[in-house]
Amino acid sequence: MLITWQGLACFRIGIRDISLLIDPYDATVGLKLSRQSADIVLSTSNRPAHKNVADIGGNPFVITGPGEYEAKGVYIWGHAVDQPTEPPRRTTVYVIEGEEITLAHLGDLSIVLTEAQLDRLEGVDVLLIPVGGHGVLDAKKAAALISEIEPRVVIPMYYQTPGVKPELDPVIKFSKELGVTPEMLDKFKVTKKDLPQDETKLVILKP
Repeated sequence: MLITWQGLACFRIGIRDISLLIDPYDATVGLKLSRQSADIVLSTSNRPAHKNVADIGGNPFVITGPGEYEAKGVYIWGHAVDQPTEPPRRTTVYVIEGEEITLAHLGDLSIVLTEAQLDRLEGVDVLLIPVGGHGVLDAKKAAALISEIEPRVVIPMYYQTPGVKPELDPVIKFSKELGVTPEMLDKFKVTKKDLPQDETKLVILKP
């Protein structure tokens, strides 16, 4: 599995010869997403930072809400989380299985999950989690959630980077809260045998 980050909540995931794009954003967020194609596109929210699927080429299979999906040999489960924000919003948390690895993307999650919602994330190997606060999980809440889920690898997202318009905290605040020295990478390639067994690995990707 090959994981690259394109800012905010947007990731490209390579599973065998299949490409997934999660949460492509539009220019209102202050960043410009390069023109690209994908086999599968996931959107966790109907907010501008998550739903710019129209500009993605390749005639992708598009998933925009909860449900159970199988596309091109990749298995995807979408779980709805209703958040008591103002205005209220619904986030779809996705669990993706491929190459014997389970990956979860938490979208713009801002609240503590219930026990039933945590059960759906049991066994997650790689967790993509928002950490920037100001409408999504902050460093403290993200670290607490990670201790509940116990993933093998954590990749933070939704934090302040150059050009981003939404006010967000820097990622260093999260890494200090988690108390784990991060590995800084341009992209993260992982196989089942590479997953750490006795610790949580923190990977910070460059957008």
